[in-house]
Amino acid sequence: MAVEPARSSRAALIPFAIEHAERIPQWVRDEREAFWLAPRSRLPLTAQRVIQWGEAEGERFTLLADPHGLPVGYGELNRLSRDPGTYWLGHLIIDPTRRGCGFGTQLTRLLMTRGFARGARRVTLVVFPDNHTAIRAYAQAGMDVDGYETHHFPLYRRSVRLTRMAISAREFQRRSTP
Repeated sequence: MAVEPARSSRAALIPFAIEHAERIPQWVRDEREAFWLAPRSRLPLTAQRVIQWGEAEGERFTLLADPHGLPVGYGELNRLSRDPGTYWLGHLIIDPTRRGCGFGTQLTRLLMTRGFARGARRVTLVVFPDNHTAIRAYAQAGMDVDGYETHHFPLYRRSVRLTRMAISAREFQRRSTP
């Protein structure tokens, strides 16, 4: 059965295809961005490592730009194992040549829309507090700061206090209604 892409006015969200894996590591400009994107993945970030991402119950997506259908983003929608009514977004990234064009906000909104259509009561994510551009995109998509979580990243031998952002189904509906 073919999956119909979720569309916004400028982009389409389609299921991730293996052939897109080569592009994603090219979107990471430096070690700081690699840490923000995938702090549990060994460097260098490769297509093979991207292929290995994803949770067992999660879904992976590529954001395509219209009208050319070029991949401009990647993200994941995962069910939180300890709370099936909560979904979390992971590994969100936009092609650096397309950053600042609203694609991060669109990717976030399209993933949230899909999560709420699947019955989520809440969608959440964690973000590094110094990733101001990402925080702004998530806020523009409707998410609010919901607290903080400390995560340990053995590959980097450090713990980081991350900002948790979230939105409830009710608040998403309220903000999406014209």
